[in-house]
Amino acid sequence: MLRGRTIQKHEKRREILEKEDEETLAALQKNGEDGWKNRVKKENKDVNSNVTLRPKGGVSVRERPVSLMDRVSALETSSQQWKGRVTQSDATKFTVAHKMASSSTSSVPSVVGSITPGIILTPDTATTPVGSPLSERKKRSPCQKIFKSKTGGNLPSILNKSSPATSQKDFKRSISTPNDGETVMGTSVSVPQADDEHFNAFFSRTSSSTTINSPDLTLEEADLDHISDTASHLVVKRRSVRVTRRQVASRNPLRALAAREDLKSEYTEVKLGIGEREVRRMKKEELSKGSSMAVEALAGLASRENFSAVSLKKVEDSPVVREMPPYTALMLLQVKGRRHAQTRLVEPKESNVNQGDDFLLITPTEVYHYKGLFANVIERAKAAEIALYILQKRDMGITTAKNLVELDENSPISRKAKFWRLLGGGEGSEAQVAGPPDEDESVEAALVAANKIYEVQGDCLLPVPQAWGQMPKIEILSSDKVLVLDFGAEMYIWAGKRACGDERKLGLAIAREMWEEDYDYSDCDINPITPMTLVTEAKMKGSRPNWCLCAKLTENVETILFKEKFIDWPDLAQQSRIKEVKKEMERHVAPVCELDPCDAQTLLEDTPPEPDLVLEMSHLGRGVEYYDQEERRLLTIATNEIKVWHVSEYGKVVMDNSSLCHLHAGDTYVVRWYYLVTATGRTLKGEPSKHNVTGRSRVAYFFWQGRESSVSDKGVSALMTVELDEERGPHIRVSMGSEPPAFLNLFKGSLVIHQGWRENQEHQNGQSPWKMFVVRGELENEGHLLQTDVDSSFLRSRGCLILVNTETGTIYLWLGAKALKHTRKVGSITAQKLSETSDSEMGWKEGVTKKVKEQYEGAESRDFWEGFGGSTAKNRHFSLLDDDHSYDWTMRMWHLEAKHDSFQANEVTCTYRATAVPNPLPLLQLDLYSAQQPALFLVDGGHQLWVWQGWWPDQTSEGEDFSATGSAVLRFNFARRAGLQTALDYQKLKAKAQAAKSYKKVKVKEAEPQLVVAGMEPLEFTNLFPTWTPRPDITAIQEEEGRWVMGGQCNVRDILAQLTRTRYSLTELTAKPLPDGADPLRLEVYLGDEEFVEALGMDRQEFYTLQQWKQTDIKKKANLF
Repeated sequence: MLRGRTIQKHEKRREILEKEDEETLAALQKNGEDGWKNRVKKENKDVNSNVTLRPKGGVSVRERPVSLMDRVSALETSSQQWKGRVTQSDATKFTVAHKMASSSTSSVPSVVGSITPGIILTPDTATTPVGSPLSERKKRSPCQKIFKSKTGGNLPSILNKSSPATSQKDFKRSISTPNDGETVMGTSVSVPQADDEHFNAFFSRTSSSTTINSPDLTLEEADLDHISDTASHLVVKRRSVRVTRRQVASRNPLRALAAREDLKSEYTEVKLGIGEREVRRMKKEELSKGSSMAVEALAGLASRENFSAVSLKKVEDSPVVREMPPYTALMLLQVKGRRHAQTRLVEPKESNVNQGDDFLLITPTEVYHYKGLFANVIERAKAAEIALYILQKRDMGITTAKNLVELDENSPISRKAKFWRLLGGGEGSEAQVAGPPDEDESVEAALVAANKIYEVQGDCLLPVPQAWGQMPKIEILSSDKVLVLDFGAEMYIWAGKRACGDERKLGLAIAREMWEEDYDYSDCDINPITPMTLVTEAKMKGSRPNWCLCAKLTENVETILFKEKFIDWPDLAQQSRIKEVKKEMERHVAPVCELDPCDAQTLLEDTPPEPDLVLEMSHLGRGVEYYDQEERRLLTIATNEIKVWHVSEYGKVVMDNSSLCHLHAGDTYVVRWYYLVTATGRTLKGEPSKHNVTGRSRVAYFFWQGRESSVSDKGVSALMTVELDEERGPHIRVSMGSEPPAFLNLFKGSLVIHQGWRENQEHQNGQSPWKMFVVRGELENEGHLLQTDVDSSFLRSRGCLILVNTETGTIYLWLGAKALKHTRKVGSITAQKLSETSDSEMGWKEGVTKKVKEQYEGAESRDFWEGFGGSTAKNRHFSLLDDDHSYDWTMRMWHLEAKHDSFQANEVTCTYRATAVPNPLPLLQLDLYSAQQPALFLVDGGHQLWVWQGWWPDQTSEGEDFSATGSAVLRFNFARRAGLQTALDYQKLKAKAQAAKSYKKVKVKEAEPQLVVAGMEPLEFTNLFPTWTPRPDITAIQEEEGRWVMGGQCNVRDILAQLTRTRYSLTELTAKPLPDGADPLRLEVYLGDEEFVEALGMDRQEFYTLQQWKQTDIKKKANLF
């Protein structure tokens, strides 16, 4: 009793303290709102005492809100006032609703009506904007029921009413996989349980409340007084002490697990046989490893099928009757909706056609598109797209329909008569009145909600939850499944291409059984079989009419009506556009038949520009100076320093000053270039200005790759350039033979390119004391030497050559008879630079004195010819010593090739060409032989024009793309024809230009262009290149073909006449090789009429009426294929 009184006193104290806290909190809030005003000191002086405010006439002063909540409310009110000042949008004038309102036609009530709260789209369905009629409706779909065949004896069970925990107890899914045997049920297996012998003893029960019985506990009145005195101290401390509430003890997991009744103590083992099948598969793979045939071929050879017992079906002439076709003889399709317009099959009768939708009437011979007066643009576009697809693809049972018949309200009665007659109406029939404007979205959502998708599992149809009551996605169409898709008036049994045959038959039987049963759409807002019937009048239960469609479909052969049911089926219009693009590309890639020759005037007049190296957005020209025409500035480039590294896969080595000008064809090098650019302007008179501006110090890295260097070394040179670049300057790749002028200017005429590798230099220097170098370059600072084999056939009358004897130190500078002045000067400078090189790089004999001796063509000394083996080498080269022609011209060359349906000529130029002086030997043999073969080149050799023709790669040649098919040969012959005609046109225009420049107006004799082939070029042609190495492999291919003669040349005009022949004798067409220009696939067209009948046994008209395979057989017998 004493204890109870103490507790009541404490409770009363706590209530008093809580009340005090509430009053304190209220006072603090009030003080925070208004108390600050009392703490502000007010001055007696009024600052506005001498100011008289002018009252605002007629304007009421709005009091400023004091409370914070009032201010927030005022701001929110002001933020909404702008809506009243904005003019109402006129977008509603272009809607179907405005169109119907402006028309005198009245609308009928919506077929969906308002019998339900509405259809609210779930996140799985399409989103609907705020304000849409669908945002206030609730989605209603059929219950997901499992349909099981009546032969199974089980009634359908409703999935919606079963919980997830118990749904697996109501039915068992059969485990079926393609080509698997029956599932083997094993024995029952017991689940081991925990030992409960001492479980309860360990966790003993305790009472919920503990009573303390102590005989020594006595309370007196003085004790209560002591509690009363110390209560105030306790109350004060109570505010800062957090009350600790009694926590509920955690549950024992073992006890909770033992108390569960839904856990089974045993289960039935299911043997799927996966291990046995995997073992069989591994054995098959093991058997097929030693054979070149496929596993299927081995299985076929191992089979013991008795084919004599197989009886084939007789072929009947009657048309094949398709089982459950996805179309009927007369179909009326309604296109309705606003988001994803639904295309549904409706009963083909007059009353189903209305003014608010588009309709398609399909017969085997005709397709009609009826355009409703108030149909929206989505429906109109969708209907037109489907109609066009049906006509193009002959879909939906179309046989002979060619044109689309489009109808609308304004079409003549005679044009619409047959349409209404097919629907059972008269000539004067009219479409029904359209529904309200928001009916499209409502009906669309209701139709989608009524969709039912099943998957065949054993002897039942299981609903597919992710596709039930919504537009299905294409991802549900798995190739190993059989699905049943029920859309009300349409039911499809869809089978994947990898689905089991037994599963297909079973699914077809169950679907037929479900089709024959009554439908039930009482849980839906609409009956999809009669979508345009009012809900109050529509039958939500009943049997399906005869006009409904139950069809069987297979993967990849679906109809357009089936595809339109899916929300993400690929767009048909986009597919059509992609196919058109593919056809266009195929048209361009197809073998060309006629190629126009190139414009000879353009080839003759267009000259290549001066080389220009652009680094860091600055023009450097040839690396010395560059004049900018637009800015009228002269840029002078000064080299501060160059540094060269020899790079290989084993590392990099810095080259000293005596070796940095000597490179080897088998190595790669990195060259660092420090330079300055000084800009000098022009005065108003055009003279150079006295003032110039020098920019910052710049750097560039060249990585030079020799022609004989390995692929790994080339890659290492690029990577090493990045590693060495500390200044982040530009990188320029330089290939041997294609050096830019700026690179050559770094060496000031001292560059020497040796054969082989630097590591083998000592071995190469000890082999022979004679070395030969070809002088390259057109300007003094760009001259360089290219080492070649010591062979007198490399002597060129238009060039210079250096022959070195390392033992005597003699440098022979050979000058051709037709070498120009600047060419001789470049040769003299390079010879002098060569004499200044170190002994280690050139292999000079120690202590020998270097001296330069000039040798003129026709007056060479005996010592000079000893380097070539004696005086017998004098006549090995093609000499122009006795030629009276002038040779102050530059050789030009174009690569002729067919590009799709055009013939193009691309000029091949030298990287260090000089436009101010003639370039006698600018190009290399490699420019011809490195092109993709067979190739065509037009070579302007000054006094002679050449057409160089490549070779057909041999099938056994490594690294070649052999494509000498009939069509490839035909395309090349057409390219040859265009190239030869281009050569004739070019020669004609060039002769006219030379005659016009002639001072005496003497008629210049025109030299006929000549055709040469690879591997058999004459000396006149090879003399146009600084070096020429014979190719015996190419010569062997040409000799095997048997068309050409070694060193021969053919007149271009004669070859062109042969390519344009239209008649050949039978003997010429049956001989090998075929005549040039003859199409190997159409040899019969070149025969005369008499020989045609003699060879093929019939005339041309009769022959070309035969099928292609018959024509081929006849040509094979006549040896014309």
